[in-house]
Amino acid sequence: MPKLFVIAGHGAGDPGACGNGFSEAERVRVLARKIKEFGGGNVILGDLSRDYYRDNGVSTLNLPKEYQIVELHMDAGQETARGGHVIIYSGFEVDDYDKALADMLADILPGRSQMIVERDNLANPERAAMRGYGYRLVEFGFITNAEDVKVFNTQMDDIASGVLAAFGIEAAGNKTGGENMGCILSVEGTKTQYYFDGQSIHPFTNGKEKTVIKKVCNGITDSIKLTKDELNDLKNVLKRS
Repeated sequence: MPKLFVIAGHGAGDPGACGNGFSEAERVRVLARKIKEFGGGNVILGDLSRDYYRDNGVSTLNLPKEYQIVELHMDAGQETARGGHVIIYSGFEVDDYDKALADMLADILPGRSQMIVERDNLANPERAAMRGYGYRLVEFGFITNAEDVKVFNTQMDDIASGVLAAFGIEAAGNKTGGENMGCILSVEGTKTQYYFDGQSIHPFTNGKEKTVIKKVCNGITDSIKLTKDELNDLKNVLKRS
């Protein structure tokens, strides 16, 4: 059974793709922590404060060869575009890990016409190839698609367990199938704040409610600032989902 090195894409000031009230860098870091939580000692979590693309971090890794690398991302596109897929370095053979990840994504985050794609124009797949590491970059759906974001947020336990299972690592812990998380939204020019659970927006009626939400929610982000127009856009998207 291999061990897993998990890289969360973007970060260090680069939010990555943004949509539906979330940033790619923040979301994949929540998933990375979940994979580590479930995978325990079989998982090394890359430094979440770094951008491994911008600082060329993959080229300076010193991992035992039994480690496999997974880099976590979310895609952006038209709001109707959906689904996750696996990216490997061009010319490499698709292995069983790639196939298992693709099968998991097709089940949880469907929508792609091609589940495994070869690329020769991405830095980190090439850097990993030059170092001889087993590596794949995984897009966990489109952050610009409301349904993909909803699935990502509510089925995060299943996604994290599926990543581990693809490498033969059994997920530990009590999994409920969803992520106990949320974010607090603040609106520019006002003192109004809301709790967004990934599916619905809930206004606070008093300050105590915010305190309780932050206490009981694991991984909550406080706070994402939106303009009034962005808040209205988010509400409209949720009405359609």
